[in-house]
Amino acid sequence: MSILNKTLETLKDKLDAECTDANVGGSERILSVIAGGFILGVGVKNLFRSPLTSFSGIALGGSLVYRGVTGKCRLTSAFNKEEEKPDTTVIEHRYFVK
Repeated sequence: MSILNKTLETLKDKLDAECTDANVGGSERILSVIAGGFILGVGVKNLFRSPLTSFSGIALGGSLVYRGVTGKCRLTSAFNKEEEKPDTTVIEHRYFVK
């Protein structure tokens, strides 16, 4: 079995595994891996032409691949944390006396 096939099988197993604490959906994970791999590849390809742009592409692509493989995104959890606050209803009685 070649290295590429083994890597793809491992990636498929990771994506298929049900994460209990994942905050990224299945289709979102697949798109993150595909887009991250593309951005990572372009960053590596242009590493010697424009290093600053390439390093940012490598960082972004790597983080997208990590997000897709693990199913965890810190930004998503930070945004959802604000929404998880319980709704409270304040009932206020006012009496006006003349």
